[in-house]
Amino acid sequence: MRIQKEHSLGKEEARKRVADVADELCNQYGLSSSWAGDDLKFTGSGVNGCIAVGEHRIDVEVQLGFPLSMMSSTIRNSIEGALTSHLLE
Repeated sequence: MRIQKEHSLGKEEARKRVADVADELCNQYGLSSSWAGDDLKFTGSGVNGCIAVGEHRIDVEVQLGFPLSMMSSTIRNSIEGALTSHLLE
C-alpha cells in the first residue's frame, strides 16, 4: 500500500511530526521503528514499511502479510488519519 501526503512544514518539522505519527502507530500495532536518514523504517509481525520525509511530501509504503492484508482498509484509514492530524499546521 502506498500513501502520499503533501505538506508545507519543511523537512525538519515534518520529520518531527512523522516521529509522533510513528510512535502512535507503533503503539497501536505493536511495531518497532528506526530512522535511516530521512526515512523511518518500521517492522512488526506481518508488516513492514517506510515513511520517507521530503521537503513538501510524505511518502508511506507498507507491506502487509496475508492476515493483515484483510484489514488493509482499516490500516490505511488509521495511517491517513494519523498523518492528517499530525501534519496540519
